[in-house]
Amino acid sequence: MADNVRCFIAATIPGTPPLRDMLDALGEMGRAVKPVAVDNLHVTLKFFGDVPREQTAAIGRTLQEVVTAAEAFDVVLKGLGAFPHPGRPSVIWAGMDNAEPLVQLAVELEDRLEALGYVRESRPFHPHLTLARIKARPPESLRGLLQQCEATEFGTAVIDHVDLYESELRREGPRYTVLARGGLEA
Repeated sequence: MADNVRCFIAATIPGTPPLRDMLDALGEMGRAVKPVAVDNLHVTLKFFGDVPREQTAAIGRTLQEVVTAAEAFDVVLKGLGAFPHPGRPSVIWAGMDNAEPLVQLAVELEDRLEALGYVRESRPFHPHLTLARIKARPPESLRGLLQQCEATEFGTAVIDHVDLYESELRREGPRYTVLARGGLEA
C-alpha cells in the first residue's frame, strides 16, 4: 500500500440524459477531445494532490463535520463553457445555477482544512462540472458547439452527500474510491 494517496473532495453528479448526449457529442470530436466517463462526473470542492494516507481519516472527519451541518439542495446544470477560454480550451465544462450552497460548503471546507495545515486555494471557487479535457488542437466544430450550448440546460442534480475520494490515475482513465462520505440533511 502506498504511503501517499492522491485525493479530492467532491459532490457526485448523475449522468442525466442531456449530459450523456453532450458527452457522446464531445466523444465524436476525435482524439483531441477526451470526455469524462459518465460514472466519474463530479464537482470538485477541494483538490489535495498527494497526501499521507494516515491524514485521510482527519480529512474525512472534517468533511463529515462540515457537510452534516448543511441541508441537501438541487443545482441546475446549465451552460457549456471552456477553461481558460473558448478560443484555446483545455477543459470543457457545464455550469451551474442555484449553486450558492455548494460555494458555501467549499468555503467552509477551505477554512476548516486550512486549520489542519492544508493550503487554501488561491482562486475563488466557481462550481462547474468538467465534461472533457482537450489533449491537442481541438476541431473547429468544438467552438460552434460551445456557442450553440452556452445556455443549454442539462438537468437538475440533487446534492445530498459529498465524498473524499482517492484518485488512481491509470492509462484507461482515473479510478475513484470513496474514502469518507458526508451526508447532507434531507
